[in-house]
Parts: sequence; structure tokens; C-alpha cells
Amino acid sequence: MTNTPLVLRQACLKTLSAVEARPERSNQHEFNGVIALKNIFGRDKFEKMATFSVRGEPISDRANVTWYDAREGHPTRTEHRLYFQTNKVMERASEGDNILIGY
Repeated sequence: MTNTPLVLRQACLKTLSAVEARPERSNQHEFNGVIALKNIFGRDKFEKMATFSVRGEPISDRANVTWYDAREGHPTRTEHRLYFQTNKVMERASEGDNILIGY
């Protein structure tokens, strides 16, 4: 457990919806690409390793994340998503939980 301040260059606080937090509500492991995430990540696809943690508890995990446009081939629509691999932290997540996403 750590009480060390978390310093991020850019970040947003997002409240998880049921489909983002509960595997039985959606087969996907994705966060909806809200405007704040688009402002942080832009519009270009990328893949990176990410650290997931629960602040104030001794639980963390690393997992791959992919930022992409699910409507990439559509001429007028975009629908960005942040896909994440299954990990110990997100297995504990619930609808209504807040998640801090940043770098």
C-alpha cells in the first residue's frame, strides 16, 4: 500500500458504466472513448502496457491497452474505445466506480 502522490501529465476521472465494469453485461473489455479520453490520447490508434492499481490497497496488475476507433471504416462516424486485457484490478471493478486514466 502506498500513500505516495500520483503525478500524471494528463488524466481524466471516469465513472464506470455497467458494460465497462461487468463482463456479463458486455463481452468486451473496453472503456468508452469519452471526449476527455480523446483529448488525452488523440485519434490515432496505439497499443501500450498499462498499470492498473487500487489506490490505498496492495493490489496492482499490468495489462496491455489499445486505443482505437471502432468505426474506423465509416466515412462520417468515429467511436473510440480503450480496450484492456483482463487483469486483477478490473476483475474487482463495479458499475459506478471511478477510474483515473492518464499518463
